[in-house]
Amino acid sequence: MTLFLLFLVAIVAGIFNISAAGGSFVMLPLLIFYGLPPTVANGTNRISLLIQNWLGVYSFKKRNVWDFETNIKLVIPAILGSIIGAYYSSILPDNQFKKIISIFMIIFVIVSIFSNNKKKRFNYKIKSYPIVFFIFLLIGFYGGFIQAGVGLLLIAGIKLATGYDLVKTNAVKTFIIATYTIVAIAIFAYKGKINWSVAAVVATGQGIGGYLGAKLAVEKGEKYIKALILIAITIMALKLMLY
Repeated sequence: MTLFLLFLVAIVAGIFNISAAGGSFVMLPLLIFYGLPPTVANGTNRISLLIQNWLGVYSFKKRNVWDFETNIKLVIPAILGSIIGAYYSSILPDNQFKKIISIFMIIFVIVSIFSNNKKKRFNYKIKSYPIVFFIFLLIGFYGGFIQAGVGLLLIAGIKLATGYDLVKTNAVKTFIIATYTIVAIAIFAYKGKINWSVAAVVATGQGIGGYLGAKLAVEKGEKYIKALILIAITIMALKLMLY
């Protein structure tokens, strides 16, 4: 596998991460196949996520899809959770982390397919902030620990907390990931779990994909986002069988 191929795949992964979810489940195995230890692949992947999500935030804000108050309320518990998650991820042995990736890939695919097969749509909204705080603390822990697939968890959590449509939900999701990733990167860098040269190549590709993903999400709307989620799930399922 070459760096150029990683760059091309990173663009696609960036589009998935911003406008749907699942891009990291494509990038993590590819970084491992490229030769990075699993925990280093996990840390290296965060650089591109930081850039693509901040570009996504800029793109959403430019199109007036922005809610500062909601962003702050939800990002605080997510940051706290990500600190704990990133720390524990950085100290795990590589063989254990590789097994955990496989397990979460299986769980994510099953849950995603199940949730997309529901015929009845629920519009329940959680009104208690302490409950919302706890939910986003757990999501932040998962995001700090492995990140891959956190997009769908955030989509579900944000919709429960706000009742937003998927376009506004993706805007909030993008801001939350962009913010807590700063903290996660600091932890992974301190532990020596980032390959900076590979990160630069992948980050460039995912940055381009992140900007395009936010643009497409706003212009194409909710149906387009749902289609991308289904595509992401299919890619993850195929990748799981080959892993």
